[in-house]
Amino acid sequence: MSAAESVSTPGRMTAAAKKFGAAIESTKVQTVVCFIPALNEEEKLADVISEIRSVSAGSESRGYRMKIVVVDDGSTDRTRDVAMRSDVDRVISHPRNLGLGAATRSGLLAAREMDADVAFKMDADFQHDPSDIEKVIRPALDGEASIVYGSRFAGNIHYRMPIVRFVGNRFFTWLMRVLTGWPITDAQTGLMVYSRDYLSDFTMPGNYNPPQQTLLDAYHRNLTYAEVPVEFHARTTGKSFVSFKYPIKAIPQMVRTIVMVSPLKVFAPLGVLFSGSALIGGAVEAFLYAQGSITDIHDATLAVLFLFGVQCLFFGLLADLMIHRRASNTIPDCARAAPKAPTTPKSAGSSLFGASKARAGGAV
Repeated sequence: MSAAESVSTPGRMTAAAKKFGAAIESTKVQTVVCFIPALNEEEKLADVISEIRSVSAGSESRGYRMKIVVVDDGSTDRTRDVAMRSDVDRVISHPRNLGLGAATRSGLLAAREMDADVAFKMDADFQHDPSDIEKVIRPALDGEASIVYGSRFAGNIHYRMPIVRFVGNRFFTWLMRVLTGWPITDAQTGLMVYSRDYLSDFTMPGNYNPPQQTLLDAYHRNLTYAEVPVEFHARTTGKSFVSFKYPIKAIPQMVRTIVMVSPLKVFAPLGVLFSGSALIGGAVEAFLYAQGSITDIHDATLAVLFLFGVQCLFFGLLADLMIHRRASNTIPDCARAAPKAPTTPKSAGSSLFGASKARAGGAV
């Protein structure tokens, strides 16, 4: 082909360039950041880190490299010292126990700062099996889902879960299915995966219940969800982040999350309820007054009720226009990061249990 011919066929050259770029993109080694929230986990933490490194060895041949972050959420034992001596890339320390939501938020922010393509949360107590890691992160690596949950109830639970915890899990899973319309089987899992799409602009305002906050945030941002069956074992050491106070703390934070990501979903119905009640009440009183059944109309009360409803509507609209991701913009001042030398790792199989695209409308 002559120089003239090559210059006269820019479309053909552009198509070739696009194919070449796509080929390079498909062979790109992605960065996966594993973050491990830990509260008094000195006994098992080093073993968990070692096992994650073991199952992720040689992962570059499978398209990704692993980095590990430990988030010490105010442990009173030697958890931070164990983390600092282990093969991790960064250690973040909270000077006091802030909660699993705060630890997860710090981990997500660290992953975003490290330019992660995919991040995932792993427990520090071996309840989740590190051998499940690759099959859980695979849908996010392949661009099939924005968030992926490792479902214990779709997989295997290797101990008898306490009845209170079992009922709580089932209730919150049902509630999340209602609020999102997604086929969720485990809304309380400790093994969660986040894609770059999610990390780029996430909202996690509460210091508790990160699984539900993540689901509501992703749903209202029209992201995609998938889950994969995983193994789950009994806790033998350490201290769980979850306590009997969970429902008391979780439900208000779920409402707060909905308000932050979609305020009109909360304030519009309230505005319609109050304003509509005032209009209906006014119409009834006017009818009864015209019939002579009453001699006085409580116009002041109805006016206040109507104005309150209108104020709710405008407040929701204003919040929707001005909403910003307050809790997700910076790592909390109380979190001190200690960077460590980066390392490389590995992983195993992949099986997508279920995926679902978020809808613009919702059941919230």
